[in-house]
Amino acid sequence: MVNGTESIMNQLSDNELIKACRSGDENALGTLIQRHLSAVYRFIFRMIGDRPVAEDLTQETFLKIWKSIRRFDPTKSFRAWTFAIAKNVVIDYLRKKKHLTFSEIENDEGQDIADTIPDIQPLPPEILERAELAQDIERALLELSPETRSIILMHEMEDFTFQEIAGVLKKPMNTVKSRYRRALLVLRGYLENLAPKKQ
Repeated sequence: MVNGTESIMNQLSDNELIKACRSGDENALGTLIQRHLSAVYRFIFRMIGDRPVAEDLTQETFLKIWKSIRRFDPTKSFRAWTFAIAKNVVIDYLRKKKHLTFSEIENDEGQDIADTIPDIQPLPPEILERAELAQDIERALLELSPETRSIILMHEMEDFTFQEIAGVLKKPMNTVKSRYRRALLVLRGYLENLAPKKQ
């Protein structure tokens, strides 16, 4: 019977699930969380660069969603509302930790997290190059302001339109587009500056 309930819940739209949540249906809330959990975690992790902190902030995001689900406007996008809450949770966290620069994400022993991944076996050069590029992009993203970083991540990783991002950030769409373009230039410059150092 539980599988049948899960199957039915998975077929419901976000707004139908929210309606069920407001009626006290915990299965509906669980389905909503499962539906959006990995995208929200991915977004927060890329904003922060620290897995345990990203897990905590993802939990905090969904706790805030649960507490304020009755205030959600069903004429709006639940996905956009969820990302707006996630972005605010991240910004609050970064404000509390503002003595850290975005490129100083380290483990407890003071090592750069990227340097702590063990080398099990040699990798083919193409895979190594792709992995290095991914690490370089992660580092470059951490150089951007949190709001600009969120624009890049929502557009590139989560397929938000500029209009949806403007709604999440409560900014004019032209402002979002211009910040996006400037951020791409900054990222390109950062990555180009890294290239000569690696040769």
